[in-house]
Amino acid sequence: MKNNFQTQLTSGQFAKVMGISKDTLFHYDRLGILSPEVKAENGYRYYSINQIDVYKVISILKELEMPLKEIKEYLNKRSPHELIVLLDKEEAMLNAKIKHLKKMKSIISEKRQITKAATEIIPTEIIIEENIEEFLVITEADPYTNDKSIYDSMIKHEKYLNIYSIDTSHTVGWMRDTNRVLANETFNYDYLYTRVSEQSNYSNFKREKGTYLTAFHTEGYSSVSDTYDRIIKYANDKRIEIKGFFYEDVLLDDLSVRGYEEYLIKISVRIS
Repeated sequence: MKNNFQTQLTSGQFAKVMGISKDTLFHYDRLGILSPEVKAENGYRYYSINQIDVYKVISILKELEMPLKEIKEYLNKRSPHELIVLLDKEEAMLNAKIKHLKKMKSIISEKRQITKAATEIIPTEIIIEENIEEFLVITEADPYTNDKSIYDSMIKHEKYLNIYSIDTSHTVGWMRDTNRVLANETFNYDYLYTRVSEQSNYSNFKREKGTYLTAFHTEGYSSVSDTYDRIIKYANDKRIEIKGFFYEDVLLDDLSVRGYEEYLIKISVRIS
Protein backbone atom coordinates (compact mmCIF):
# COMPACT_ATOMS: atom_id res chain seq x y z
CA MET A 1 0.00 0.00 0.00
CA LYS A 2 1.43 3.31 -1.06
CA ASN A 3 1.77 6.21 1.34
CA ASN A 4 -0.68 9.03 0.71
CA PHE A 5 1.60 12.03 1.13
CA GLN A 6 -1.40 14.34 0.73
CA THR A 7 -2.57 13.32 4.24
CA GLN A 8 0.86 13.91 5.77
CA LEU A 9 3.03 16.95 6.43
CA THR A 10 6.47 17.68 5.08
CA SER A 11 9.12 18.60 7.65
CA GLY A 12 8.69 22.25 6.67
CA GLN A 13 4.91 22.11 7.10
CA PHE A 14 5.17 20.24 10.41
CA ALA A 15 7.75 22.73 11.71
CA LYS A 16 5.53 25.65 10.69
CA VAL A 17 2.47 24.16 12.43
CA MET A 18 4.51 23.62 15.63
CA GLY A 19 6.20 27.01 15.46
CA ILE A 20 9.73 25.55 15.43
CA SER A 21 12.61 25.29 13.00
CA LYS A 22 13.31 22.36 10.70
CA ASP A 23 16.71 22.08 12.40
CA THR A 24 14.91 21.19 15.65
CA LEU A 25 13.08 18.38 13.86
CA PHE A 26 16.33 17.12 12.33
CA HIS A 27 17.95 17.21 15.81
CA TYR A 28 15.11 15.20 17.35
CA ASP A 29 15.34 12.71 14.48
CA ARG A 30 19.09 12.23 15.03
CA LEU A 31 18.46 11.61 18.75
CA GLY A 32 15.70 9.14 17.95
CA ILE A 33 13.11 11.16 19.87
CA LEU A 34 10.79 12.09 17.00
CA SER A 35 11.47 10.75 13.53
CA PRO A 36 9.42 11.25 10.36
CA GLU A 37 6.76 8.62 9.88
CA VAL A 38 7.90 8.29 6.26
CA LYS A 39 11.21 8.99 4.54
CA ALA A 40 10.51 8.91 0.80
CA GLU A 41 12.95 7.69 -1.84
CA ASN A 42 13.33 11.25 -3.11
CA GLY A 43 14.62 12.35 0.33
CA TYR A 44 11.46 14.08 1.45
CA ARG A 45 10.45 13.51 5.03
CA TYR A 46 6.80 13.25 6.07
CA TYR A 47 5.23 13.52 9.50
CA SER A 48 1.80 12.19 10.42
CA ILE A 49 -0.86 14.48 11.83
CA ASN A 50 -0.91 12.14 14.85
CA GLN A 51 2.70 13.06 15.62
CA ILE A 52 1.56 16.57 16.56
CA ASP A 53 0.35 15.29 19.93
CA VAL A 54 3.63 13.42 20.45
CA TYR A 55 5.58 16.60 19.76
CA LYS A 56 3.39 18.58 22.18
CA VAL A 57 4.16 16.13 24.99
CA ILE A 58 7.89 16.27 24.16
CA SER A 59 7.71 20.08 24.19
CA ILE A 60 5.97 20.16 27.59
CA LEU A 61 8.46 17.71 29.12
CA LYS A 62 11.36 19.75 27.74
CA GLU A 63 9.84 22.93 29.16
CA LEU A 64 9.65 21.17 32.52
CA GLU A 65 13.42 20.75 32.19
CA MET A 66 13.30 17.01 31.58
CA PRO A 67 16.52 16.04 29.74
CA LEU A 68 16.13 14.85 26.14
CA LYS A 69 17.87 11.61 27.14
CA GLU A 70 15.10 10.84 29.65
CA ILE A 71 12.42 11.80 27.14
CA LYS A 72 13.93 9.32 24.69
CA GLU A 73 14.04 6.59 27.37
CA TYR A 74 10.37 7.10 28.07
CA LEU A 75 9.41 7.03 24.39
CA ASN A 76 11.33 3.78 23.91
CA LYS A 77 9.28 2.05 26.63
CA ARG A 78 6.06 4.04 26.29
CA SER A 79 2.82 2.48 27.53
CA PRO A 80 -0.33 3.75 29.25
CA HIS A 81 1.11 2.75 32.63
CA GLU A 82 4.47 4.44 31.95
CA LEU A 83 2.63 7.59 30.80
CA ILE A 84 0.62 7.73 34.04
CA VAL A 85 3.80 7.32 36.13
CA LEU A 86 5.55 10.01 34.12
CA LEU A 87 2.66 12.48 34.27
CA ASP A 88 2.18 11.91 38.02
CA LYS A 89 5.83 12.77 38.57
CA GLU A 90 5.76 15.83 36.31
CA GLU A 91 2.47 17.08 37.78
CA ALA A 92 3.96 16.94 41.29
CA MET A 93 7.00 18.89 40.11
CA LEU A 94 4.76 21.40 38.35
CA ASN A 95 2.64 21.90 41.47
CA ALA A 96 5.80 22.56 43.50
CA LYS A 97 6.99 25.05 40.90
CA ILE A 98 3.60 26.82 40.88
CA LYS A 99 3.71 27.07 44.68
CA HIS A 100 7.21 28.55 44.49
CA LEU A 101 6.17 31.03 41.79
CA LYS A 102 3.14 32.12 43.83
CA LYS A 103 5.44 32.73 46.80
CA MET A 104 7.80 34.78 44.62
CA LYS A 105 4.84 36.77 43.27
CA SER A 106 3.69 37.46 46.82
CA ILE A 107 7.14 38.73 47.80
CA ILE A 108 7.37 40.98 44.74
CA SER A 109 3.82 42.29 45.20
CA GLU A 110 4.37 43.13 48.87
CA LYS A 111 7.74 44.75 48.14
CA ARG A 112 6.20 46.89 45.41
CA GLN A 113 3.35 48.05 47.67
CA ILE A 114 5.68 48.86 50.57
CA THR A 115 8.15 50.74 48.34
CA LYS A 116 5.40 52.73 46.61
CA ALA A 117 3.87 53.70 49.94
CA ALA A 118 7.32 54.63 51.30
CA THR A 119 7.89 57.14 48.48
CA GLU A 120 4.78 59.04 49.62
CA ILE A 121 5.86 59.29 53.27
CA ILE A 122 6.96 62.57 54.85
CA PRO A 123 9.77 61.27 57.14
CA THR A 124 9.61 64.18 59.60
CA GLU A 125 5.97 63.53 60.46
CA ILE A 126 4.71 61.60 63.46
CA ILE A 127 1.33 60.10 62.70
CA ILE A 128 -1.42 58.26 64.53
CA GLU A 129 -2.82 55.30 62.59
CA GLU A 130 -5.14 52.36 63.06
CA ASN A 131 -3.50 48.94 62.64
CA ILE A 132 -5.19 45.63 62.09
CA GLU A 133 -4.51 42.52 64.17
CA GLU A 134 -1.38 40.73 62.92
CA PHE A 135 -0.02 37.26 63.60
CA LEU A 136 3.73 36.97 64.10
CA VAL A 137 6.48 34.41 64.49
CA ILE A 138 9.00 35.82 66.94
CA THR A 139 12.44 34.70 68.07
CA GLU A 140 14.48 36.13 70.90
CA ALA A 141 17.21 38.58 69.94
CA ASP A 142 20.75 38.22 71.28
CA PRO A 143 21.90 40.99 73.64
CA TYR A 144 23.31 43.83 71.58
CA THR A 145 27.09 44.15 71.75
CA ASN A 146 28.02 45.12 68.19
CA ASP A 147 26.88 44.63 64.61
CA LYS A 148 27.76 40.93 64.81
CA SER A 149 25.14 40.36 67.48
CA ILE A 150 22.55 41.84 65.09
CA TYR A 151 23.64 39.50 62.30
CA ASP A 152 23.65 36.51 64.67
CA SER A 153 20.09 37.30 65.73
CA MET A 154 18.99 37.54 62.10
CA ILE A 155 20.66 34.25 61.18
CA LYS A 156 19.03 32.53 64.18
CA HIS A 157 15.64 33.88 63.12
CA GLU A 158 16.07 32.77 59.50
CA LYS A 159 17.14 29.30 60.64
CA TYR A 160 14.01 29.03 62.75
CA LEU A 161 11.83 29.95 59.77
CA ASN A 162 13.64 27.45 57.55
CA ILE A 163 13.45 24.58 60.06
CA TYR A 164 9.67 24.85 60.18
CA SER A 165 9.25 25.85 56.51
CA ILE A 166 7.50 29.05 57.54
CA ASP A 167 6.48 31.37 54.72
CA THR A 168 9.12 34.10 54.50
CA SER A 169 7.46 36.38 51.98
CA HIS A 170 7.30 39.14 54.62
CA THR A 171 10.38 41.07 55.67
CA VAL A 172 11.85 40.66 59.15
CA GLY A 173 11.07 43.27 61.81
CA TRP A 174 12.40 44.06 65.28
CA MET A 175 10.67 44.55 68.65
CA ARG A 176 11.64 46.47 71.77
CA ASP A 177 9.83 46.30 75.11
CA THR A 178 8.24 49.70 75.83
CA ASN A 179 8.96 49.50 79.56
CA ARG A 180 12.67 48.96 78.94
CA VAL A 181 12.79 51.85 76.47
CA LEU A 182 10.97 54.18 78.88
CA ALA A 183 13.36 53.10 81.66
CA ASN A 184 16.17 54.34 79.41
CA GLU A 185 17.96 50.97 79.52
CA THR A 186 20.88 50.29 77.19
CA PHE A 187 19.66 50.03 73.60
CA ASN A 188 18.63 46.46 72.94
CA TYR A 189 16.21 44.55 70.77
CA ASP A 190 14.05 41.94 72.47
CA TYR A 191 12.66 39.99 69.52
CA LEU A 192 12.73 39.59 65.76
CA TYR A 193 9.45 38.92 63.99
CA THR A 194 7.98 37.78 60.70
CA ARG A 195 4.33 38.25 59.79
CA VAL A 196 2.36 35.11 58.94
CA SER A 197 -1.26 34.40 58.06
CA GLU A 198 -3.91 33.88 60.70
CA GLN A 199 -4.07 30.22 59.67
CA SER A 200 -0.39 29.61 60.37
CA ASN A 201 0.33 26.91 62.94
CA TYR A 202 3.58 28.61 63.88
CA SER A 203 2.35 32.01 65.01
CA ASN A 204 3.54 32.52 68.59
CA PHE A 205 2.67 36.19 69.08
CA LYS A 206 -0.23 38.47 68.16
CA ARG A 207 0.20 42.15 67.47
CA GLU A 208 -3.04 43.65 68.73
CA LYS A 209 -5.45 45.65 66.66
CA GLY A 210 -5.55 49.26 67.80
CA THR A 211 -4.23 52.79 67.54
CA TYR A 212 -0.49 53.23 67.01
CA LEU A 213 1.89 56.14 67.14
CA THR A 214 4.24 55.97 64.15
CA ALA A 215 7.41 57.79 63.17
CA PHE A 216 10.00 57.32 60.43
CA HIS A 217 13.78 57.26 60.59
CA THR A 218 16.10 58.09 57.68
CA GLU A 219 19.51 58.67 59.21
CA GLY A 220 20.72 55.06 59.45
CA TYR A 221 20.78 52.51 62.25
CA SER A 222 23.57 54.27 64.11
CA SER A 223 21.12 57.00 65.16
CA VAL A 224 17.83 55.10 65.24
CA SER A 225 17.50 55.70 68.99
CA ASP A 226 16.93 59.40 68.15
CA THR A 227 13.59 58.52 66.59
CA TYR A 228 12.58 56.47 69.63
CA ASP A 229 13.33 59.58 71.72
CA ARG A 230 11.28 61.67 69.31
CA ILE A 231 8.28 59.35 69.71
CA ILE A 232 8.56 59.38 73.52
CA LYS A 233 8.80 63.19 73.61
CA TYR A 234 5.76 63.50 71.33
CA ALA A 235 3.79 61.09 73.55
CA ASN A 236 4.78 63.01 76.71
CA ASP A 237 3.91 66.38 75.17
CA LYS A 238 0.49 65.08 74.06
CA ARG A 239 -0.02 63.13 77.32
CA ILE A 240 -0.40 59.90 75.37
CA GLU A 241 0.29 56.59 77.09
CA ILE A 242 2.37 54.09 75.09
CA LYS A 243 2.40 50.37 75.87
CA GLY A 244 3.41 46.92 74.67
CA PHE A 245 6.25 46.85 72.18
CA PHE A 246 7.87 49.16 69.70
CA TYR A 247 7.77 47.57 66.23
CA GLU A 248 10.51 48.41 63.77
CA ASP A 249 10.11 47.75 60.02
CA VAL A 250 12.47 48.57 57.16
CA LEU A 251 10.49 50.11 54.30
CA LEU A 252 13.37 51.00 51.98
CA ASP A 253 16.44 48.75 51.98
CA ASP A 254 19.35 47.88 49.70
CA LEU A 255 17.00 47.03 46.84
CA SER A 256 16.07 50.70 46.52
CA VAL A 257 18.77 52.71 48.33
CA ARG A 258 22.53 52.51 48.71
CA GLY A 259 23.57 51.22 52.12
CA TYR A 260 21.75 50.92 55.44
CA GLU A 261 22.54 54.53 56.34
CA GLU A 262 19.91 55.50 53.75
CA TYR A 263 17.25 53.01 54.86
CA LEU A 264 13.76 54.27 55.63
CA ILE A 265 12.70 52.70 58.93
CA LYS A 266 9.17 52.73 60.33
CA ILE A 267 8.81 52.65 64.12
CA SER A 268 5.39 52.25 65.73
CA VAL A 269 4.02 51.64 69.20
CA ARG A 270 0.50 51.09 70.50
CA ILE A 271 -1.15 53.91 72.47
CA SER A 272 -4.10 54.03 74.86
